[in-house]
Amino acid sequence: MVRKETHTIKHLIQLQDLIVARAQQQASHSEPQLEQLDKNIATLAGELPLDLKTHFNRLLQKSIEAIVPISGGNCSGCGFALTKTMVNSVNGGDELNRCPNCTRILYAPDVPLTRHAPRRRWGDPVKHGIERFSAPELMMPALQGTTKEEILLEMCENLREQGYIENRDDLHAAVLRREAIVSTAVDHGIAFPHVRGVEGGGLVLSVGISKKGVQFDATDGKLSKIFFYMVIPTAASAFYLKLLSGLTKSFSTKEARDLLLKAKSPEELWKIMVKTTKKTIV
Repeated sequence: MVRKETHTIKHLIQLQDLIVARAQQQASHSEPQLEQLDKNIATLAGELPLDLKTHFNRLLQKSIEAIVPISGGNCSGCGFALTKTMVNSVNGGDELNRCPNCTRILYAPDVPLTRHAPRRRWGDPVKHGIERFSAPELMMPALQGTTKEEILLEMCENLREQGYIENRDDLHAAVLRREAIVSTAVDHGIAFPHVRGVEGGGLVLSVGISKKGVQFDATDGKLSKIFFYMVIPTAASAFYLKLLSGLTKSFSTKEARDLLLKAKSPEELWKIMVKTTKKTIV
């Protein structure tokens, strides 16, 4: 038998996923899906008890994340260290728990997603722009996959090979679940696949190019060729939306997109990314 609070938590997670998906659609200037998302959001929100709905909406006014996973005994939203009693209560799912510090609603993820924290050495130069969360080894100018699933698995595997994430298959399953909510493909052959709630480090951006393109359920019906794949910790959700907007602006012209499509090596693709995003991602 499913506990009532466990059902409520799943309901809240589903509602938040839709709200975040709507914000992502706006940030990437993809309008066609907004009306249906608004209807789905209104339906789920209308099923909540009034007091819970009020608190949830109040939290959303402060942050895009109103319900967050616990990670390593901490609230992933604000980093507050939780007591063992509260952690056990969250894991048990018997009642709704709120972080004593930020008052976000807490839940225990079914499959915790973690990544390897980057190692910084004393004397390393300060990074700017896109260099803060990406690197040449995350550039993939010649993706071989012919389907959405294959493309995303290829990019997940590269993240694992380069030491950024631990479990490729869990990440792959998570990104496909996100795509099932509403496609992250937008116009002009661009897609923004991503996974939120990957704790243990900062946001990571990988860029993949499919010369032939694959069907990604874009609103304009065209094949997707340029993939900006992001792995996002909960605390970076708001920044992710700014990054999404910056990438959309950077590659709004055909000339900029063609530069990506013509890149022949990871190094060349990296140089294009750094140069093209210099003014839009700071």
